[in-house]
Amino acid sequence: MEDLPEALLTEILKRITRTSDLNSLSLVSKQLYKIEGNQRGAIHVGAGLCTATKALTSLCVRFPNLQKVEIDYSGCIPGHGKQLDNKGLFVFSSHCSSLIDLTLSFCSCIDDSGLGCLTYCKTLVSLRLNSVPKITSSGLFSVAVGCTSLSALHLIDCEKITSVEWLEYLGRDGSLEELVVKNCRGINHYDFLKFGSGWMKLQKFEFEMKRHDRLPGDVVYDSSYDAHRMDIYDFCCESLKVLRLAHIRTWPELGLRVVLGKCKALEKLCLES
Repeated sequence: MEDLPEALLTEILKRITRTSDLNSLSLVSKQLYKIEGNQRGAIHVGAGLCTATKALTSLCVRFPNLQKVEIDYSGCIPGHGKQLDNKGLFVFSSHCSSLIDLTLSFCSCIDDSGLGCLTYCKTLVSLRLNSVPKITSSGLFSVAVGCTSLSALHLIDCEKITSVEWLEYLGRDGSLEELVVKNCRGINHYDFLKFGSGWMKLQKFEFEMKRHDRLPGDVVYDSSYDAHRMDIYDFCCESLKVLRLAHIRTWPELGLRVVLGKCKALEKLCLES
């Protein structure tokens, strides 16, 4: 097999999709090990990820062309060892120059300084943060400013995000095509009016409030609402194709319900009480 041209071996490896098969094949020879590492575009890691800086650097060297990285610590317990921290995220961001898609789930050791490392990822297009408890609006603002290629942002169960300067910045930049915010207690539906011109390019928008955060009959009010100044609702969202709103109330102010009358390209609508 070592006599085969490298181009042919690369083509063979491209046709193998199971990660376990690729891992086994890479152990056959140094040539296959190198080829498989160079073409690996995605990895999913969790409790087994060694957080030592040297080990993480070796992992990045092993897979130099990673485009998609998912780090998921869901279900982990203290005995599973150390989680990825800010230093580890810096290693990924500084070595994975082709990184396009990053998901961080249940990463309790990463805070705003770690998130700020993502500004090195100039190719980052999609960022998903799921139950990352230490991040705040400050870290998100760093991402908004530094990750100039960002077009998809998911925030799920991020409790410390309160102010929305990051949302205003992304709105002015106008690069987001997909925005999903679920169960982030510090963000209410009136905050998205500050997204402004960002609505013009947005194609998918989901917003869900925690059902148990409010008692029956409770209403979230917009303190900046002025019935004589309706210009805040004068925005265009004609590119929006997917819209989902869950567990919100918009009385007496207009809030997000104004969006419904502007979605001329809408293909999928989901409203949940």
